[in-house]
Amino acid sequence: MSHLSILPTLVTDLDLLEIALRSEGFNVFRGGVVSSFDTHQTVDLAALHPSGLQLGWRHSDNQPHFDLVADLAAPEGSGLTEPALRRVLRRYAINQAMRQAEILDAETVTAGI
Repeated sequence: MSHLSILPTLVTDLDLLEIALRSEGFNVFRGGVVSSFDTHQTVDLAALHPSGLQLGWRHSDNQPHFDLVADLAAPEGSGLTEPALRRVLRRYAINQAMRQAEILDAETVTAGI
C-alpha cells in the first residue's frame, strides 16, 4: 500500500526541491545512490538526513516530473519519513508558488511598459 497518495505535489524543479530539502536539514547531492528496498537506486538528486533517512528523486520516463525513491519501511526512517516528506513537499510547493508569482509579476510589469 502506498502512503504517497496523501502527497499530491509533483516535483518538476530540482533546484526548488534542493532548497526545500536543505531547509529541513538534509544534505543534498546531485546524482548519487539511495538505498531502497535492500537495493541501491541511482537517482538524480539524493538527500540524506542526519537521522539516517534517505530520500531520492529520479526523472520519470516520458514525464515532466521526478519520482520519489525511498524505503518508507526502513528502520532508520521509522515514523520520520512521512512527516519529513510532507514538510519538504510543503516547502517545495510554497517555493514553486513564490517563483511563479515573481514570474507573473515581472510579466505584468513588462506588459505595462
